Amino acid sequence: MTNVFENPWLLLTIAALSIVPAAIVRQAKPEWGYRPLLIPLLLAALGIGLDLAVQTDKEQIHAIVRQCRTAAIEENLSLLGPVICDPYDDGYHRSKAELLSSAERVLNGASIKKVRFQHIELTLNERQAQMEMNTVVHLNPESRYAAFGSIVFVSLRLEFAKQSSDLWCIRRAGVVSINNQPTNWGAVR
Repeated sequence: MTNVFENPWLLLTIAALSIVPAAIVRQAKPEWGYRPLLIPLLLAALGIGLDLAVQTDKEQIHAIVRQCRTAAIEENLSLLGPVICDPYDDGYHRSKAELLSSAERVLNGASIKKVRFQHIELTLNERQAQMEMNTVVHLNPESRYAAFGSIVFVSLRLEFAKQSSDLWCIRRAGVVSINNQPTNWGAVR
């Protein structure tokens, strides 16, 4: 079933379908004026309002990924800190501080022009989520990685955890491949 918080289309469809009965009631009761037509209008406003006001788990996770992309492009690690879980451990980085230090080393001088998502697969459970994503990283010519080419294909695997405050954070992050060559955090420099 369609989630009314995920997108407004269910309530917009009901609003469109309710125009016919509202028009019939309006013709049967002319003394009511335009009041019957307020019902479809209110349903449409409710659909759009719920979509804008409520951020679902899926939308929160996608917002985290977009925030990480912005942090990489701007080389602004202060954007990464809030979205990483405090008990962080991916096997290579034993803490959030180690991950941020590694990210600073990798992103310093990276000069990323843009990051485009090719494929995102999200598996969402009650309090955990996994995401596999393939990205295309476009580098500026002055990037320290420009010797490898102006475009780099990066595949990542992310695990998210829902905190007690009902906010999501990244619990584990792993590099699966770079330019279709299997790799891991130890090889990323």
